[in-house]
Amino acid sequence: MDAQDKIAKILQKLETGTCTPQELEWLQNWYESQETQPVHAFRNEAHKQQLQTGMLQHIHAQLEPVSAPVVRMRYRWQIAAAVFAGVVGAAGWWFFNSWQPRHHMMIVQAAAGEQREMLLPDSSRVWLNAGARMEYPQEFGEVRTVKLDGEAFFDIQPDEHHPFEVHTPEINVQVLGTSFDVKAYSTLDETQVTVKTGMVKVLHGQKGLDVLSANDQLTFSRSAQQYMKSKADNQQINEWTSGMISLSQAGFAELALTLENQYGVHIRYNPAEMKRDEYTLRCSKQLTITQVLDLVSSIHPVQYDIKDKEITIHRKN
Repeated sequence: MDAQDKIAKILQKLETGTCTPQELEWLQNWYESQETQPVHAFRNEAHKQQLQTGMLQHIHAQLEPVSAPVVRMRYRWQIAAAVFAGVVGAAGWWFFNSWQPRHHMMIVQAAAGEQREMLLPDSSRVWLNAGARMEYPQEFGEVRTVKLDGEAFFDIQPDEHHPFEVHTPEINVQVLGTSFDVKAYSTLDETQVTVKTGMVKVLHGQKGLDVLSANDQLTFSRSAQQYMKSKADNQQINEWTSGMISLSQAGFAELALTLENQYGVHIRYNPAEMKRDEYTLRCSKQLTITQVLDLVSSIHPVQYDIKDKEITIHRKN
């Protein structure tokens, strides 16, 4: 790890209050080894003072035990001040010109009926399904991390030194280089990870749930706080990226959300009434909403009424 990367890491820890005394000492030694200081990079004097106050508070919290003797306290505060001088002076330019882009978050969302393909900073490819939202930094750091609400298919560039992680409200997915699908709509009870190639590790919080390889599918239930592992058809894992609506043994809530995202409609239904059946649906996105509902009602005992963008669906008696 070079000096700039180490400085970045310590700066991040200063921001979160997790920096160790050893890391602060390394910063001080690094600063003292510099013959000259680069140009400062502050927006104005008030900005400089604001940064100084915040960083000194973080450093002070790390170095200052409550019962420390007065002499020791004074010495540690001098270290804190010296470290701040080094970070703000010698690393100031780098902090604002290198650290900030990595923390400038990009937000991409696929509208109703839209499918978006995009290239991430590491040249990994992502396809967002209708209604999905993804957040990622303008530049990746040591860990390539994205946040997802909705469904996306990932084709990740291999990089053993920079793991890739997908964070969802319920589970996280860790990979090195592979292709996989994550379905994580915050309005649905279940989050699903399906691997097309390679391997991924799935976690709930800090707890590892399972390791998945090609054709493995993990379904995590928020309400039950449990997961189930099964097999998937490799050809169907990401066929939605090529213009298909593809559901396999989905609950009605997932079917309704899929149709709402695809056609920009609002579907009203009684959850208690519609929870009995599971729905498997494979059809072209080129079909109209009426054609899709006719297809569903030809298989399941449901009926529907359409008024503009409002659709009401009932179970037939």
